[in-house]
Amino acid sequence: MKPQKLGFKRLYRNLDKILLLFFMVFMAMEFAWIPFTSWAAESLLKQTGYEFLSYNNAVSIFTANWLVTAQFLGLFLVNLLVAYFQTGIIFMGVRNLLDKEERSHWGFIKATLRDSWIMLLRARPGKVLFIVCYMGILFPFFRQILKIYYLNKILIPEFIQEYLSNQYYLGWAIGILAIILFLLAVRSMFAIPKIFLERTSVREAIRFSLDKTRKRLIFYSWHLSWIVFKSLFIYAFFVIGIVFLQKYADNQSNAISLGVGVFNFIVMKLAYYFMLSYFLIKFLSFLTDKSLADYPRKKGNPWLRALILLASCLIFGLEGYVYLQFPLETIPLTISHRGVSNGNGVQNTIESLEKTALLKPDYIEMDVQETKDGQFVMMHDATLKDLAGVDKHPQELTLAELTALDVSENGYRTKISSFDAYLKRANQLGQRLLIEIKTSKLDSSDMMERFLKKYAANIKIYGHQMQSLDYQVIDKVLDYDKDIPAFFILPYNTIFPRTKASGYTMEYSTLDENFVNKLWSSDKLLYTWTINTEDAVAKSFRLGVDGIITDDVEYIQSSIKELRDNPKYSTLLENKAADLLNFPGS
Repeated sequence: MKPQKLGFKRLYRNLDKILLLFFMVFMAMEFAWIPFTSWAAESLLKQTGYEFLSYNNAVSIFTANWLVTAQFLGLFLVNLLVAYFQTGIIFMGVRNLLDKEERSHWGFIKATLRDSWIMLLRARPGKVLFIVCYMGILFPFFRQILKIYYLNKILIPEFIQEYLSNQYYLGWAIGILAIILFLLAVRSMFAIPKIFLERTSVREAIRFSLDKTRKRLIFYSWHLSWIVFKSLFIYAFFVIGIVFLQKYADNQSNAISLGVGVFNFIVMKLAYYFMLSYFLIKFLSFLTDKSLADYPRKKGNPWLRALILLASCLIFGLEGYVYLQFPLETIPLTISHRGVSNGNGVQNTIESLEKTALLKPDYIEMDVQETKDGQFVMMHDATLKDLAGVDKHPQELTLAELTALDVSENGYRTKISSFDAYLKRANQLGQRLLIEIKTSKLDSSDMMERFLKKYAANIKIYGHQMQSLDYQVIDKVLDYDKDIPAFFILPYNTIFPRTKASGYTMEYSTLDENFVNKLWSSDKLLYTWTINTEDAVAKSFRLGVDGIITDDVEYIQSSIKELRDNPKYSTLLENKAADLLNFPGS
């Protein structure tokens, strides 16, 4: 079986139906289901007595009240069923386009809803689990381009990806695993139409797919890869043309540049749905050996087709105007990560502080831990092994022992700094700090009480801020003095937190508009970490964050200045092009 030829003219004639289908699914998800399930999750969390969900309290939350835990489990399972239905309704819509029966727009929607309801009634746990695993794990390209909201939550945060990429053997292992998952996706892909379109059990569907692909794995792997490549090539062709046109327009007046930018945004969104239609039709026709019908004349009112396309262009145009203009409204603070910039020294040391302060960041983020003798030292890692070559925890040595140790990084070598000396030097330089408190099981029980008694007044006078992964730290800071800004660090975006923290420091790759929209209804601030690329800067601007934590202060400062004073709409369009495909970091 080879992919059926698909004429662009036939595809264009059905683009209005694809747009109508996706608009219907989008409206149902964005304005009905996602707000409801978000409210339900927050309500359940509130019943446990906790204000947030993070890695360090998950066990306590799910063991606090077994009835609430059962409801959490039920909500999770329902969301899996919704993801299954969201995927299925799109497949049913594409299947109806491949059907030889000519339908009007209303007939197409009616048939798709009818078939989707029948598919939902036939759903079984095994079917739902298979589709979720296939779309979410085996072949994530699906969930990315279809924007299956809850499957796209299956995401490894950027800081973990960066760590893994720096581990040579882990990198190879991940690459091999990705190939294995792709081959498993190929072996099992013919089960998808059986599950969605026929009365077939999962076991029978998988057995059918395995039999069909046996001894032809390379053949089917090539054709699936070719379909993906051609789909992306179509999209890339439009995007490249759009970017080149926009780069020329960016050299004209801002009014012309913005107008062309909005036009290009519309074309890009249409190109995305055109590409999506192409991929889905090619993929399903490949699996079912059906092709898109070519009717001499379209059934239904031609004005309705024109109205759908016009309405889509108007909606895309409004979205594009807001997207291109909004990032320029909020200028985020620039915050140096661990007190360094572009590898200009050893993290969390006075020498690096002095260099980085010359760049005039709004804040310098740094890390503090307790020592064996109850003092405080500058250190990020849980052990001294990577920087000092000593396999000890900071809490196992006295401050004198720690400050006598040499640390090396980025080709520099110096002594470990005490927090007292670091804070004093920052105050002398007029450099505000974002002080992160690192906690450990080895800490003394009264660590925060002593820290605040000694440093709180100084922190408040010089305008420093505090943050921590440990919410107990935030709670104690604000109880001691509510005027000291205290940010709660969230490494992953799950249930929206309802805490008394001054704001949240979010890992940027998992941050989304739903979180930000809720944050706007409160008085909380939002910092993102770690932002080191132009795409990440543009995303931070687009989401309207209040602060950017970065490893390269000068790069972020210049990017912010350029976006503020001389906006390059071509860059924003490039970012949006990646964002539409839901690529990591976009």
